[in-house]
Amino acid sequence: MEIIGIRPTAFKGDSGDVTGKNFYLTYPLEKGEGLGSERIFVTDAKLNKWTYQPKVGDKVNVSYNRYGKCDGMAKA
Repeated sequence: MEIIGIRPTAFKGDSGDVTGKNFYLTYPLEKGEGLGSERIFVTDAKLNKWTYQPKVGDKVNVSYNRYGKCDGMAKA
């Protein structure tokens, strides 16, 4: 996957204010032609714990927890 955009965001959640970033990524389609796209939200609290800090243009591998939420990114 390649990061093509990063947008900061903030909203009010059940437990108070939530800040984070939306990551916009593309990846080659397995069936068909061209690229697929995905948006992944990561809170600032979770992002600050990562050793890798994502940047636009980076190719990354994304890992998900059992609930389908992003729990890590590593440079590919």
